[in-house]
Order: sequence, then structure tokens, then C-alpha cells
Amino acid sequence: MVLLLLTIAGAQTRSEARSDVCHVYVVDVEKTRKAAESFRETGSAETDAKALSVGQTVFPEFRPVMGEEELTTKTYRLPGSVLIITASVYYTDESMASAEGADSMLVGIVTSLKAQQDALSAEDNAVSEVTYNDSLDTVRAKKYVKVKDRLYLVGIECRCKERKKPN
Repeated sequence: MVLLLLTIAGAQTRSEARSDVCHVYVVDVEKTRKAAESFRETGSAETDAKALSVGQTVFPEFRPVMGEEELTTKTYRLPGSVLIITASVYYTDESMASAEGADSMLVGIVTSLKAQQDALSAEDNAVSEVTYNDSLDTVRAKKYVKVKDRLYLVGIECRCKERKKPN
């Protein structure tokens, strides 16, 4: 009985230990280009990072629900517009078997006038699918969107390995 409990606890700890972290971002291409062109290093990492992040919006991180056939979808408003960003993460073992295994992960992003049920099946989306195994580090899907003659880069990025903090 003790061995069974330890086995179950160990399996639960391993599944909890692996947790993907995703975020959605928007880059105003023109603002970012201008900020980079006029950038002058100040010697302060914090000040320099702030100066270089002009025109960028990074939405809060989220942890998708992990498991077979699990879909997580988030929506956000594209800054300065009426468009809605829909971002999705989906795990499956039935879509893209490879030499490294049958599990895969799909990430998708789409912008439209209303929130979509999911970004993976929406029209005019960007989707990336990868083999989901212990070697997977980061996956991203991105696309350009033009709003009122202004170009934006919209994307979703997921880190599939927790970053270890330096000692």
C-alpha cells in the first residue's frame, strides 16, 4: 500500500513539475523601429530595457491546461483598436506522430472583430505544431496585422521547460 501511494505521489509530482507557461504579445512595428533607431545605452539595464520596450505590449502569463485533448483559449483586446486577439494552446497525441513520440502541442493566434471559439480553427490565423517531448523548449506562432495603416506583430509564445533561477 505504501509503495502504491509513493508511486501515485511521484507521478503527481512529475506532472505538476512540468508546466508550460505562455504569453501573448503585440509589437507596434513602427514605434519599436523608431525606439531602436534612437536608442542610446544609459548604463542602467532597467532604463535601457524600458526604452527598448516602447511599442510592445506583453499580456500576463498563463498556464494552459495540460493533458490529452486539452484546449486553453485566452482573449485580449489589441491595444488602440476594436480587434480581439484569440490565442489557443492544445495538446494531443493524434495529430502529428514523429520519431520522438506521438504527443504534440499546437499554439495559435488570430485577430478579428470578435473573440473566436479558438485560434486553431479560425480563418486567417497563425498556428504552429510541434512534437511534445522532454526536448521541447519554446514554441511560438506569430502574424502581422494591419490596423488603420499601422503594422502590428501579434504572437503567442510558450516556454515548455521551467527556467531555473540562478543561485
